[in-house]
Amino acid sequence: MTEVLTSSPQVKPATGRHLVHIRELDGLRGIAAIMVFFHHVCFTSIDPAKWGPGIRFLYNLSHGGFAGVDVFFVLSGFLITSLLIEDRSDPAYYHNFYWKRALRILPLYAICLLAVFAFVPNTGGYVLLSALFISNFAHLFHVSSNGPFWTLAIEEQFYLLWPTVVRKRSIAKLGRWALGIGIGAIILRLIAACVGHHNYYFTFFHCDGLALGAYLACRFESRHQDSPSRINSGLAGLFLSSAALFVVSAFLLRGDSISPRVEAFGAAALQTALTLLCGALVGYLISRSGNPSLGFLRSGLLPFMGLISYALYMTHLYVLDGYDHFRGPLPDGNLTQYWLRFFAVLGITVALCLASRYLIELPATSLRKYVLKRPTRPSQA
Repeated sequence: MTEVLTSSPQVKPATGRHLVHIRELDGLRGIAAIMVFFHHVCFTSIDPAKWGPGIRFLYNLSHGGFAGVDVFFVLSGFLITSLLIEDRSDPAYYHNFYWKRALRILPLYAICLLAVFAFVPNTGGYVLLSALFISNFAHLFHVSSNGPFWTLAIEEQFYLLWPTVVRKRSIAKLGRWALGIGIGAIILRLIAACVGHHNYYFTFFHCDGLALGAYLACRFESRHQDSPSRINSGLAGLFLSSAALFVVSAFLLRGDSISPRVEAFGAAALQTALTLLCGALVGYLISRSGNPSLGFLRSGLLPFMGLISYALYMTHLYVLDGYDHFRGPLPDGNLTQYWLRFFAVLGITVALCLASRYLIELPATSLRKYVLKRPTRPSQA
């Protein structure tokens, strides 16, 4: 949920290559943000038994909104790995990468942490763990989670080591590393399921989306050996067929009275299916970039939501909690109050996102010119 929320790369061949947008991924990012928003506002905070069929339908539809996080992970893995491959010959490789990350993430992140500490009771421990980017291990410290910071913790832990792997491996080997990490996370989930465990906040259980995005970046970087359409369409088909097997497995393992172990295997299968589906979707959009049928992803509402998605992800849950705190519990079955709540939370969140973009994120990004080291020109060398 970080650099993936800015621009999407299309890495050109080694001679004179530079980064440009794959604009369809901006729209996909917007869809992911909307999915997460609907999941929290229309699913996690609603008791469907007390509402009519229309709200129950929206409730069921919003259930799968949590998969937006997996879309973000795959997008992040693709974008960040593409950026790292592009810059890995730069002498200031590490300096520039981590400064870019800091300027992109930390300003809004720090403000959110301070706001949570100031206005949400009993969150000191969680804020401290979040500040250290280990909030995804909060329950090991007997600390209650209260926010979206666990996903950023997974990303930052992954990118603490991944840049070194990218710099020291060829593209072919890097792709095998990414594939190995992704398969390793799937295997670890299955091993954990043997003891009935399915807490996927842990990095080693949930980094396969990042690894899959990195693998797509490696395949896309090697596209001069084949057309990008053939490469990514083939991958999309492989991911889709594999995902279908895991979806079937997850469905067969569902039931009203099942053991924790069987439930854990079902959760592992479902998580794997989601990762593969997200990978297939990203691969398909990369291979079909510019297709007229995908125009809705390149302009309009969806790219706008993608543009503000980092701030939206960071703030919307707290806006929802604040609304419910000041307005009181949502009256059961009251459609007027339901939609008032929905649009009020959406409107306040979007306003905060725009304020964040122009008052925090863009000013912070403008500081790059002061801290990044520029490549030495041949004449200077």
